[in-house]
Amino acid sequence: MSSQHGHPNAAESRDLTTPWVVQAGGDRVRTIRGLNLFLGRPQLCGPAATFACSPNDNLAIHAALYGAKPGSVLIGDGGGTSTFGLFGELMATDAVARGLGGLVVAGTVRDLADLDRLGLPIVCAGAAPGQCTKTSLVSVGEPVAVGGVLVQPGDQVIADRDGVAVVPAGLWEEVREEALALAEREDGYLRRLKAGERLAQILALDFSAGAGRPGR
Repeated sequence: MSSQHGHPNAAESRDLTTPWVVQAGGDRVRTIRGLNLFLGRPQLCGPAATFACSPNDNLAIHAALYGAKPGSVLIGDGGGTSTFGLFGELMATDAVARGLGGLVVAGTVRDLADLDRLGLPIVCAGAAPGQCTKTSLVSVGEPVAVGGVLVQPGDQVIADRDGVAVVPAGLWEEVREEALALAEREDGYLRRLKAGERLAQILALDFSAGAGRPGR
């Protein structure tokens, strides 16, 4: 199911869900916590273009956006910003025009209706209407901690409404192949369920385990 020369097929990669990636990847996959607002298209997958913002300042995201390659996912720390929008309609329009894969930011964004309309997948900590300054930054293109996970530039970022997962760049191909195999196996389960089989039978569950114990 891989493309030529062993490189990931982008369409296949975008179709992978975070549950498949996390289940297949096990301890090779790290899960970002605390980002509960998802805007735009319901899924993103791409290599990390990292940034770290100064408080209430989005210059770092502008710099990362300016230098990011098509398909990459902007991901970074918002510097504790919670009352200002670090990313909005104008930045999203630029990102869409450059073919970026999305944004993951531990901070707040604004212009939610416009972001949804533009379709760029965005995962963030919430919304705030204020305008950020653009005078300083912490880092661009360096390792950054996001939601308890250290993200290296180029790490693979996968996100949907189930969560955000990060896979080290050197492990992504093998995790991806295993996740695709899991997806194919679950497709087989779905076909059998639609044909009338019961899930417990497909999974060979043993309901007798623990039967008769107090409180069961």
